[in-house]
Formats: sequence, structure tokens, C-alpha cells
Amino acid sequence: MREQLAAAEKARKDARAALVEAKKRLAAKKKGDLADHGGGKEPASSAPEASERDYAEKSYVAVAPRESAVMNKTSDGEETSNVVDDDFGDKKPSPEVETLRAKLTAKDMEVYELRARLMVIDTEVDDLRGKLVAKDTEVDELKAALMSSNELVDKLAATLLVKDAEIAALEADNADLTKTAEEAAEATAARARETEHALRESAEREARLAERLRASDHSRDALEAEAQRLRVQSEQWRKAAEEAAAVLGSGGGAVDNGVGAYVDKRRRRSGSACAGGNGGKAAKDGDDDDDEGASGKRKAGGGAMRVLSDLWKKKAQK
Repeated sequence: MREQLAAAEKARKDARAALVEAKKRLAAKKKGDLADHGGGKEPASSAPEASERDYAEKSYVAVAPRESAVMNKTSDGEETSNVVDDDFGDKKPSPEVETLRAKLTAKDMEVYELRARLMVIDTEVDDLRGKLVAKDTEVDELKAALMSSNELVDKLAATLLVKDAEIAALEADNADLTKTAEEAAEATAARARETEHALRESAEREARLAERLRASDHSRDALEAEAQRLRVQSEQWRKAAEEAAAVLGSGGGAVDNGVGAYVDKRRRRSGSACAGGNGGKAAKDGDDDDDEGASGKRKAGGGAMRVLSDLWKKKAQK
């Protein structure tokens, strides 16, 4: 658009120069015609030519300053020139001048239109420049925000790396703890199996001990019954011995001693039976000793025992 405007300005200047040149040629021609007709006097028949010459001279004189003013205004870009000369009344210029003036007017109108379009374009350019400045400002803000976002992303990436390292450490610790827990579980299971086995053995021992205890209780009951029977029997023997001693009188001292020894021996046997197997064995050994030590007494008191037996039978019959 600016190139078109510059071309139009140049064409207008060329048209103005051509108009001025045409006016100069016309004025020179008029002057030459006047010189040919007798030293400056005009004949009557040449009145129109004189009028045309005067018009051309006046037009040249009037148009030259106006031409320079219009060119100055055109260079400033404010207005176009006025191509109509109002100082000559009803006189008409030559066709060549009219043609040049028409071309000049057309060029001025073209320049005016181009300048108007250029002003519109300049306004649009200014708007676009404002928008571009706003966009540049927005781009700068976006760049700053992007830099902040990049910094935040870098921080988050660093934090993520730290978290990954922590997670890896925790996973390693978890693996160690899992292995330790598995080992502890295996050890606990082994101890539980051992404890269960020990409990089963203890239960079996307890069952055996309970069985032995029941057998012992049964044996003790039997021994207690036997001891009670022997106590009753020994009491009966004691009473029989006392009665025999009373019957025999003074001659029955040996019998009394024999009977007392026999009763004491029976009591020891009864006590040994109540005390258990070892006590029974000791009582048996003691009885053997008593039998060996008292063999003479038994022989001596054999008659007394027979007498006591007879008394016992008689009491039983009563």
C-alpha cells in the first residue's frame, strides 16, 4: 500500500510538471505569434489569439504559485490542489491544459483514496501492535508461569526421587522383617510341635500315673481292710491271752510272755502290711529274726499255745 501511494505521488508530480511545461510552451508560442505580427501590435483579426495569449500568461502566472503551494501540501500529505482557476471568469483554457488538469485531479483523488486507505491500515496496524504488545505481555507472563511450573516440577521430581528411595528402603526393611517373621514363625511352630509332643508324653505319663494311683488306692484299700481285720484279730488274741493268763494264774508267766511276743509279732506284721512293699519286706525280715531269736521260746511255750488254742475254741463255741 505504501508503495502504491509513493507511485501515485510520483505520477501526480509528473502530471504537474507536464502541466507546467505545457503552459510554458503555450506562452512561448503566443509570444512568438505576437512577434510575427509586427513588433507587438495585434491586428483586429487576431483579437481572440491575443485574448488566448493573455489568458495563458495569466494562467501561468496564477498557476505557478498555486502549483508550488499544492506541491507543498502534497508533500505534507494534507490536501489536494485546486485545478480550476477562478480568476479568469468565463475564459476557457486550452484542451491540453484541461486534460492535464483532469489527470492531475484524478491523481489527487487517487492519492487521497490511497492515503485514506493507508490511514485505515495504519489504524489496523496500531490495533494489531497493541494486541501484539498484549500478546507479548501474556507470553511473558506465561513464560514466567512456565518457569515457576518447571521449578515446581523439578521440586516434585526431587521429592519423588526421595520418596522412591524411601520406598526402596522400606521394601528392603519389609523383606528383612518378613524373613525374620517367617523364621520366628517356623521356630514357634517347631517349639509348638515340641510342646505338643511333650504334652502328649506328659498326658501319657499322667494317665500311667493315674492308673498306678488307682491301683495303689485299690491295694491300699485292700491292705487297710486286711490291717483292720488283723487289728480285730489281734485284739481278740489279746483278750484271749488275758483270759488265759487269768486262768493259768501264777504258773502261766511263761505262757503270758509267749502270748505277748506272738501278739506283738502279729501287730508288727499288720503295720508293715499297711506301710507298703518295702515295709512288708522289712517286717518279713524282722519276723524271720524274731522267729530265729524266739525259736527256743516257741518250743518252751508250745504247751501254752496249745492250751490257748483250746481256750479259743471253747470261747468260739460259746
